Amino acid sequence: MKKKAIWSIVLALVVVGVCLGIFFNKRQQALPVKQNKQNAVGLSIKKNEHNNQNDNPESEQPSSSDEYSTDEWMLMGYMAYAHDNYVQSRHIKNNAELVDDVQEDLSDGDLTADKKSNTTYTLTNKFGSVDVEVEDDDVKVTDDGTTVNSKSELKEKFASYSDEIKGMTKSIKNGGNDNSTKDSKGSSNSEKSGNKDSASTSSNESIPNFSVKQLAVLAGFYRGGDESWVTDCINKTAKTKDFTVPTGTMCYGYNKKTGDYFIDGHGDDTTIVDFRREGNVLITKHNDMTGSSVDSSPMVTKKVPLSKLIAKYYSTPQQKAKVDDLANKLLDQQQYHAKVNAASKGEN
Repeated sequence: MKKKAIWSIVLALVVVGVCLGIFFNKRQQALPVKQNKQNAVGLSIKKNEHNNQNDNPESEQPSSSDEYSTDEWMLMGYMAYAHDNYVQSRHIKNNAELVDDVQEDLSDGDLTADKKSNTTYTLTNKFGSVDVEVEDDDVKVTDDGTTVNSKSELKEKFASYSDEIKGMTKSIKNGGNDNSTKDSKGSSNSEKSGNKDSASTSSNESIPNFSVKQLAVLAGFYRGGDESWVTDCINKTAKTKDFTVPTGTMCYGYNKKTGDYFIDGHGDDTTIVDFRREGNVLITKHNDMTGSSVDSSPMVTKKVPLSKLIAKYYSTPQQKAKVDDLANKLLDQQQYHAKVNAASKGEN
């Protein structure tokens, strides 16, 4: 009886131990689940906060349209449209030369830009007129057809020339009124005159006293937009001993009727450039080379500041040496014909 009671107690202890073991085991399993749920909620909240900050990343960045004025977008759109025409007529090779030539045409009045409304313009040159409209994301140019360039493409092409393009906007007319910068109302006439004289004196001091031959070389450089035409012609003239076919040889002369000097590449009319200096401006006249034939290509007169030609062709020691060397080799008409005659006699 006593032994049976002992076994009953032992069995009871075992049952209690098993129950306690099961209880603690379930408690331990419940704790990680609760922690995992807490971690999952924490990650979810953090992720949502991150997404809310980046739902619209462009909202904190300036729109590309805000980087430039409507006038600047218009000019970029026009230059992209006119690129091929300038390649054909001026033989430009890159966007830098395109910007340079359009800036020059606006300055000379060969190209006019009239602002019709906040977003529409009309640009006119000797070939006719085109309409330009600046839209939210594009710039549209309309002539016989329509050319559309996105602002992102225009920015990629012309962002490097933003300062030049901004300066060009001063030539845009608004309702027939020139928007170019004017003197302040408080300026007296004497102040304006004094400033003008001072600028003129400073400009004169920076312009070399070019010889006719040097001006001839610069005029030839300017005609083609690069240096190769004049360089090749003058060097060929110095080396050749056969003038049976004179095309591609060069001399310069003076036209008493017009009072202009000229260079002659001895080809068709496109190889003749008239030029003269007026103050600090070089005036050139030559065939524009844009027509389907020489006869259909118009003659154009250009006025270019000598300071601009100096900056482009006569600013470094190497450039100065090249211009001076070509000028020394360039023959006048009398010298040229004497060389042609001597070569002809030598052949006989």
